[in-house]
Amino acid sequence: MLCVSGCQLPHPLMYKIIVRVRTTNQSSPMQAYNQAINDLDKELNFLKNQFEVTMTLFF
Repeated sequence: MLCVSGCQLPHPLMYKIIVRVRTTNQSSPMQAYNQAINDLDKELNFLKNQFEVTMTLFF
């Protein structure tokens, strides 16, 4: 599946994320959206885990 995706946080105090997905003729928009959300979820979990590990080093 070929697609380009990205996310944007408009403002740090707003709990809102804008997800943009661009597809080609070889992929459906729904598949690309689901893959983008799954990838974003994995990245956020990684950042959360790294933050928690770092916090244990200091506290």
